Amino acid sequence: MNVKNIIIILAIILTIYIMYLLRNEILWFLKAIRVTQKNNKQLKNLQKEGTNKRNLSNEQLKKYIELSKKYLHQLKMDTNRSFVLSQELERHLKYSRFSERYVVELFNEIIKYMNLDNQKIKLKINYISSKVYLGYAGLYSDKNEIKEITINIGNDMTIDTIISILAHESTHYLLISNGIQLKERIHNECLTDITAIILGFKNYMIEGYKIFNNVKYDTINKRIVNKNRVGYLTYKDIKYVGKIMKIVK
Repeated sequence: MNVKNIIIILAIILTIYIMYLLRNEILWFLKAIRVTQKNNKQLKNLQKEGTNKRNLSNEQLKKYIELSKKYLHQLKMDTNRSFVLSQELERHLKYSRFSERYVVELFNEIIKYMNLDNQKIKLKINYISSKVYLGYAGLYSDKNEIKEITINIGNDMTIDTIISILAHESTHYLLISNGIQLKERIHNECLTDITAIILGFKNYMIEGYKIFNNVKYDTINKRIVNKNRVGYLTYKDIKYVGKIMKIVK
């Protein structure tokens, strides 16, 4: 046996020994890859087909659309345009990681776009960790004539998600301040989402409402994948509303 073959055998033995020592880490790594691939596949299916009991049939969506169109016609709102975030503000939001100053500017742009009075409503901004779950990403409050929108900004949110939340809550402001509110909360929320789409926020909401994987690690280094989303409509629902309303942009 020549020297070359001896070196190869020793290298193989050493590799096997190292793999034996690191067997737990290697098994964990392979499992993590398998879990990631499985979740990415499930994620694509969920984004395409919908995710939970809030899914609506096409007939239900049509009823909400007609109701929304009726209310917007009464309010003389323009439904033939789309909201477009200014490039400068988008750049600031991207590189400042949603500083309060630029989130307020974004809010003012949305309020102005919807022809609402920003002097009659306050914006409250909370910055939270993605590990914290408060039960809601945004909240509209209209008690004792004090109108306030609260937004909870997670460190894993995107600009599209921030715009979607603010558009939804601003639409609450538009509808409720004009006496438009359904009795059942879930019906009211779905109507609000659909109205925001019709008002021109479809492209931001279709991206902002996407389900995303939120990966966490517990104290013993186990990988946990949670599926997070905001909004009351699914990807499929928003696409359908856009199709019915012939919203291209």
